[in-house]
Amino acid sequence: MKNALLIYANGSEDLEITACADILSRGGVQVIRAALNDDGSSKVTLAHGTVVLCDGHLDEMKDTYDIIVIPGGLAGSEHCRDSARLVKCLQKQKDEGRFIAAICAAPGFVLQNHGMLNGVRATCYPGCNDAAIADLQPDGVVVDEKAKIVTGKGPGFAIPFALTILEILQGESVRKQVAKGMLLDE
Repeated sequence: MKNALLIYANGSEDLEITACADILSRGGVQVIRAALNDDGSSKVTLAHGTVVLCDGHLDEMKDTYDIIVIPGGLAGSEHCRDSARLVKCLQKQKDEGRFIAAICAAPGFVLQNHGMLNGVRATCYPGCNDAAIADLQPDGVVVDEKAKIVTGKGPGFAIPFALTILEILQGESVRKQVAKGMLLDE
């Protein structure tokens, strides 16, 4: 079974991470929710007040993941950017040729800040380090197959971003089946 590690930091954008968790679960992907906070607990509060009890804290996560997903949200992206543990996980993921996905502020604040978007086609929320992304694209969702990086522009693209991740993990037919079940006209 394919699996996805979803990072939940205090201040992460509610819609972006919730859409990913929901859509990937609908598509048969094992979703592992990892809390990223200072107190080591499994509880986080997202940007708009949603409180989430994750499967565990990032420090407890030991598995190999088919993809690691980082939501945006300014405060959440800053927490992710400043986490040495997450950066180590992302670097390992990259070095081992597995996918990383980031949306909204996270491509610029997390991936670009740690040199992971050099030469990579990407998008991000306008103003969130987009000037530093060398191959910035105007699209809502961008996949750089060579770099194995998926980026999304912001909350309005949360569902297409999640469906793109699902297609990468489970194939086009599963994406279409999930989209149809959600009454999405693709």
